[in-house]
Amino acid sequence: MANCAGIDIGGNNCKIAVREGGKVRLISARMPENTTDEGRITSPETMASFLRQVRSGQHVREKACNLVLSSSQAFFRHVTLPAMSESEVVLNLPYEFRDFISGDAGEYTYDYAVDEIVLDDAGKAVGLELFAAACPKKLSTSYESILRKAGFKLRGIIPAPLGYMRLLRSHIERVPADAEKDVVFVDIGHTDVTVSLFRGAHYEASKTIEFGCDEIDNVIAETYGIDPYTASSYKYNNFDGALDTPQCQMVYDRFAIEVSRVVNFYNFNTPEQNIEQMYFLGGGAQIPQLTSHIAEAVSVPSDSIEVLLPPEARGQEHGPIAALAVAAMLEGEAM
Repeated sequence: MANCAGIDIGGNNCKIAVREGGKVRLISARMPENTTDEGRITSPETMASFLRQVRSGQHVREKACNLVLSSSQAFFRHVTLPAMSESEVVLNLPYEFRDFISGDAGEYTYDYAVDEIVLDDAGKAVGLELFAAACPKKLSTSYESILRKAGFKLRGIIPAPLGYMRLLRSHIERVPADAEKDVVFVDIGHTDVTVSLFRGAHYEASKTIEFGCDEIDNVIAETYGIDPYTASSYKYNNFDGALDTPQCQMVYDRFAIEVSRVVNFYNFNTPEQNIEQMYFLGGGAQIPQLTSHIAEAVSVPSDSIEVLLPPEARGQEHGPIAALAVAAMLEGEAM
């Protein structure tokens, strides 16, 4: 097993997971102000310099890395195809995203992972079940350049749903009884919330809600008369009870209503499924006032995603926010 760091660059923090001996160390570093805008890196040079400082300051020796892309940065879907060769799969992948990609399909990079090879009664391959991904070539090239300047070597790019899947598969290996459990991930990020549905470790669907923890920053900023970047530090430290104000409570209610709508939609459209567990991750998972509001609105047992992490990665401060970095690390080690 070759070591591979996992990196997740969010809208507010950069998370890194790196294996050191028998432990996994989790790092979360707040990015400089205005480094990103709606998930896009505004200054590649600033980002490269920041990552280089984090790598040096945190004594990260591993160079090989896998990078997580959020649901807003990459398309990810389950694809069913007839049996075909690898070269034929590669040729067909762009057509599987024709309803999702506007513009030139040639401007995207495509990849896939085999979920299942379907066999007939005679044991002959008759179909393929695949997980396919597509991301803009400019985006992947930009990240590769940024990471190289920071001292990393990009080994692979992991869409967020594949990251959730990796964590579930790792968990199911340890707890086989959960192999058929229907679960949802509620990834509460800086600018959006993604709710993803899984049956066991099998990806079903995802929905992105177009607001995130920056809404809490804005409310705190207005309440205390400060800028949103400073308000973000108030948020994570609950400085002066900033998270307990009536204004923040109203924002939590909005989160709860929107997440509840998505979960109820999944239940309504898949009556044969019964969602049994909800996992919180992302920066918002570190705000108990927020997660408790969502848990009360959604009548599904909930927990932190930390329970899905490998034992050697648990019990650290940054578990919920660095979970996808752990997934990227695990995926890289499996390559």
